Amino acid sequence: MRMKSCVAALLATAIVALPVGAAIKAMNLAQLMSITDNAVHGTIIAKQSIRVDAPWPNAVYTKLTIEGASLRTGEVGTFEVVFHGSHDRRDDYIISEMPDLKDTRVGGEVVAFLEQDAPQVAGLDVVHSWAGLYRVERGFGQAVVIGKGKGSAFPANTALAEVNQRVLTTHADIAKLGKSPIPGRDK
Repeated sequence: MRMKSCVAALLATAIVALPVGAAIKAMNLAQLMSITDNAVHGTIIAKQSIRVDAPWPNAVYTKLTIEGASLRTGEVGTFEVVFHGSHDRRDDYIISEMPDLKDTRVGGEVVAFLEQDAPQVAGLDVVHSWAGLYRVERGFGQAVVIGKGKGSAFPANTALAEVNQRVLTTHADIAKLGKSPIPGRDK
């Protein structure tokens, strides 16, 4: 009997230890911009939790209000974006793919890549994962976009001026080719 229990425990441990596929796809800047509609640089002026019936009833999202400008069009204004999940303890709704708390603080400066009017999220503008929101830090006289490592649009820390230029250049290239569908989505 004891042997059966040990074998069962080892089998259960082996099953739990099997590798699981990640939900976030590595994307360079061109790939990220080919599936998003806009890139916004600005300051987060408000943050709140909201509930949306997508992808299931009463799902929690965080809405960020960003005051800034589109890096693609130059449009200046206030942009509201959401991401799935919340850092608020009262919501008890954390998603592994959501942007980091440091990247979403009110008063923080960010560059956000978003899908506008996303039909799968009630027509809201969506940052789909941590890979679509970059924190900007100012130090030593220059603004720097904080890189997210290998497999991201900005793997290393990059001067904001260079990010602006790369976004404009990539936007021009994509305008010739068109927007790509988001893998795994019906869009």
